[in-house]
Amino acid sequence: MSIYLKRIELMDKALLHKYFRGYASSEEERTIMDWVDASEENKTEYLSERKLWNAFLVHWNESSMKSKSKSFVLTNTFLRIASIAAMIALVFAVFWKYLPSTSNRYADSKLAMVIVPPGQHVQLVLEDGSKVWLNSNSVFVYPTTFNKRFRTVQLDGEGYFEVTHDNQKPFIVKTKKYNIRVWGTTFNVYAYKGGTDEFETSLLEGSVDVSTRSDVRRQHIILQPDEKVSEKNGYLQKQAIGSYDRFRWKDGLICLDDVPFGDLMKKFAVYYNVQINIRNSKVFAYRCTGKFRQSDGIEYALRVIQKDLNFKFTRDEEKNVITIK
Repeated sequence: MSIYLKRIELMDKALLHKYFRGYASSEEERTIMDWVDASEENKTEYLSERKLWNAFLVHWNESSMKSKSKSFVLTNTFLRIASIAAMIALVFAVFWKYLPSTSNRYADSKLAMVIVPPGQHVQLVLEDGSKVWLNSNSVFVYPTTFNKRFRTVQLDGEGYFEVTHDNQKPFIVKTKKYNIRVWGTTFNVYAYKGGTDEFETSLLEGSVDVSTRSDVRRQHIILQPDEKVSEKNGYLQKQAIGSYDRFRWKDGLICLDDVPFGDLMKKFAVYYNVQINIRNSKVFAYRCTGKFRQSDGIEYALRVIQKDLNFKFTRDEEKNVITIK
């Protein structure tokens, strides 16, 4: 075995986590891939660590919320990641006002939270059998057991839902501005609170009822299959879905079909939790078509685009900023 392979025989988990987040340099990526290829044991360890990284749950019960206890139950692996711990604290503050009240007899008694790391996606099955896929940098809050009247979940990010049908108990997805109500259907929701603050719900099967959460500008739209609704200038507008490749993110793929470069960079900033500054105005005329794996990271995606478009980019790890020149 070469001296180089001996040096990387025991992989630094911090480097693996950096790679999973999409922040590893080209040299670091090569180091990891060489280590994975060096032995079956390394490959098994890599897959195991990636499985742990893909998702983790934070559980708490309502009584601890009432006493304002903020103790979280995390896996030992993630307790060592300071940046994720900081993210959890932020998310907790964001969702505090949306948590159910103990005075409501229909409230959910126990909640769970899933935080998806940048550049990753996860899948989970809810208590009623409904399946949920969560995209990169999403936060999802759901009850471990639904109450007798509603199946209510909360989403900050992007989710693909296959909801088990139940005429007696509607399934409600709460986002920052809108509620999506269904009884059993398949649909996709894009609703990140930060970044561009865009909203879109696309219906693949069944029907959904989309309504505003605020009474100031009350809106209400019902979608049929192959329709989507998005927010334009503060109002909901309905149109046809078009390409379904858009939803292949749940398989780990980012599929692009004539997407403006600027729009893609806005999505990358959200998915990979990074600030992107564009100083080369010529790139805005370029439209992107193709596909790549989300887990390959943002730098890999930019290098692929560079094959067709003349630009350079630098990354400031300390400030978490990518500059396109």
